[in-house]
Amino acid sequence: MECISMKKDSKELLELRNEMKSKKPNFLRQDAHKIKGLKKKWIKPKGVHSKMRLKLRSYRKQVSIGYSSPKDVKYLNREGFKEVLVNNLNDLTKIKDNEIVLLSSKLGLKKKIEILKKIKELGFKISNLKNADTFVSNIENLLKEKKKKREEVKAKKEVKKEEEKKEVKAIEGEEVKEKKEKEEKEAKRKVLEKRTSKEK
Repeated sequence: MECISMKKDSKELLELRNEMKSKKPNFLRQDAHKIKGLKKKWIKPKGVHSKMRLKLRSYRKQVSIGYSSPKDVKYLNREGFKEVLVNNLNDLTKIKDNEIVLLSSKLGLKKKIEILKKIKELGFKISNLKNADTFVSNIENLLKEKKKKREEVKAKKEVKKEEEKKEVKAIEGEEVKEKKEKEEKEAKRKVLEKRTSKEK
């Protein structure tokens, strides 16, 4: 009897992967749960007498090929789409039908809005954003408020500068007046001195 290899559809494979992942242990390096200084990440055991390397019973499990996902659904998300990282508008041209957009966390708000509008035009799905429309409207409102605040601060600064200029002018005017008064007094004094010298 010949063995017929039937290819399972992606939905069944995704369910199988989820089931497998639920049974997968948390892989840690040897003694990471005992020693505080060791980071809780996977490093292959290399010791000659390592019981974990020898795969003895009751010791931690090692990373092995048996825990991997089925080949057809590897690197796919829960819905069965391949996630493509998008950093700019040019990255959107590379996306195909069976792929989904993953927005980069390094994107700024203005650039993110541009990309989201383009995604809406093209009709792509986004994996790390639930509702793009509300997100865009919220950000636009936030940017408008920021702009208003900036303009208000700018206007206040300008008013303050004008007031300072007026104060400086007033102070300069007073100084000029004082100088003139001093000059007049000195001129009067000189005239009086001349008169007194002539009388003598």
